[in-house]
Amino acid sequence: MYRESFEELRASGRLPTPPGVGVVVLKITQRDDFSTEELGRAIAADPALTGRLLQIANSATHAGVRPATTIGDATMRLGVRAVRNVALGFSLLSAHRIGTCPRFDYDRFWSASLARAVAARAISERLRIGIPAEVYILGLLADIGRLALASVHPKQYADILADERAREPQAVAALEREAFDIDHNETASLLLEEWGLPRPLREAVLVYESEERRVNVTCQETAAHAKLLAHATILAEVCLAGEATAGTSWTRLAAGLDVVRDALALDRAEFGAWCGAIAREWSEWGQRLHVPTQRVASVQEIRARAEEAMANATAPRPQEQPSGRLRILAVDDDHLSLRLLQRELVRAGHDVLIARDGGEALAMALEAWPHIVIADWMMPEMDGIELCRALRKIPDGRNIYFLLLTGRDDEERVIEAFDSGVDDYIVKPFNPRILRARLRCGERLFQKREHDERRESDENHNRVVNGRKVRNAERRANTDELTELHNRRWAMERLREYWEESLESGEPLSVLMIDADGFKKVNDVHGHDAGDVVLREIAGTLASHARVGEEVARWGGEEFLVVCRNATLEQAMVCAERLRLAVASHRIRAGTFDACMTISIGVAQSDASMPTFDTLLKHADEAVYEAKAAGRNRVHAHTDNAQNKKRTA
Repeated sequence: MYRESFEELRASGRLPTPPGVGVVVLKITQRDDFSTEELGRAIAADPALTGRLLQIANSATHAGVRPATTIGDATMRLGVRAVRNVALGFSLLSAHRIGTCPRFDYDRFWSASLARAVAARAISERLRIGIPAEVYILGLLADIGRLALASVHPKQYADILADERAREPQAVAALEREAFDIDHNETASLLLEEWGLPRPLREAVLVYESEERRVNVTCQETAAHAKLLAHATILAEVCLAGEATAGTSWTRLAAGLDVVRDALALDRAEFGAWCGAIAREWSEWGQRLHVPTQRVASVQEIRARAEEAMANATAPRPQEQPSGRLRILAVDDDHLSLRLLQRELVRAGHDVLIARDGGEALAMALEAWPHIVIADWMMPEMDGIELCRALRKIPDGRNIYFLLLTGRDDEERVIEAFDSGVDDYIVKPFNPRILRARLRCGERLFQKREHDERRESDENHNRVVNGRKVRNAERRANTDELTELHNRRWAMERLREYWEESLESGEPLSVLMIDADGFKKVNDVHGHDAGDVVLREIAGTLASHARVGEEVARWGGEEFLVVCRNATLEQAMVCAERLRLAVASHRIRAGTFDACMTISIGVAQSDASMPTFDTLLKHADEAVYEAKAAGRNRVHAHTDNAQNKKRTA
């Protein structure tokens, strides 16, 4: 039911997407005829990704086994699916390190995701759940839904993060559904589906944060991955707690670690060493990927602090201090000039990054996305003008306020600078007061742009929400509450529409009337709750096995209707037999009920002698009665209309 909301997110164009090599790898592996050599060539185009993939492949190498040195080796060792997902995960991490949601901590998000990934793979190897390399990426992307919602709705998501209720994952999910009609787990699951991750992995993302939802999962593979993710999340929380005391619930962390230790069946000493290895690997991967990490408190330290916390009052949570600083990138190949500029900017209260040439500045700007760039004009290789032109070619680079430092006040040169996209310039040696005045101008423009973007975001959000309310009202009016199939009202409207089309075009129209055999006995013996589950399972089976042009609705009680557009009686009979076999082979467990259900189906086709489509429905109803009278679990076609008389003759 939340797929429509996901489509609205996708339509915004701001969902996290894999760039560059990640996209190429996805496209290659979606074809049936791709080769491992073709996949290897695509990945090899990104040396950093190649190195990380080899590290993943070699991390599970046993003593005496030759290390993987090529993408082909890694593919042989991990499998094509795991290699593909590793490429996807790392490309997403590289491309989405910053964003516009003011309360969303992007560094912490990726740090936590990396810790969960490392812990998930370690648990996978210990308990032999899934493919370790694939589980690593599952851990890395399990929370990608939060990033997606913060990217599409930055202001509204900041409001959610500011809400006092948003301290537990389930509370955050409830606030997300209230605001967007979809939560971060549902968003993440659909993104993973879009990127081709296996069904048990993406379904695990739906339930891993809720123990209550995990225990109700019937697929063992999904349940195992969900529990693995829950345990990996506990270990990620331990990593991010570091050595801090304020605001850290040591008792909760200690209790979580006990849960993980019991699941792994390790004694205290073994578990402490195992957790230490995860912390070290997290730190190593953090250095490789430029993701911030920190020293992790040992299991013994956490237990000691938990015991201390239980004996003392918990320290109050510190208040968050808002920051009004600008992030400024200063660029100059002259060391002394750069130091002077950096000093003045720091004195003015801003966060300052420095680069010593245009190439270094471009790479740093694409990584940190500063609010303002102040660059010297004359630099080797890439000068200030070329740097500005390069940034202006990138959509987000057009929002950076660009100040040019120049020793030349020549009119023609200044015009060239403005034509290249420079916002303003300062003559060297610069006057600190003039510099600060120029910065205030840039700050005002930046604030106005933010205000306009927030207003536009609010307007778009309100428009989407209002449209969603209308669609939801229509959907509720046309949807059966129990089975989530179309209801009788919808079926009658569609049938009237298709009937008129059939009369005009001469195309055939057929219907299937379906009755669940022995359903009254299920209610009488096993209770109405079990009966409701049985109806939902039958409905789900019918919907999943219906094909294009075959529309399923709940007609009422234990009856269902399937409308087959442009289908003859013979074609509708094939559809009916397919659905009958699917239901008969689907085992249903509901309370004390544990069996397969059967259905009886009546099929009828319209013809010119029928005055209305009510006659078509009546014929299908008569046929299903004949099927039940003949012994149930069978398909009967109505043979009383003109077309079938001609066919049997």
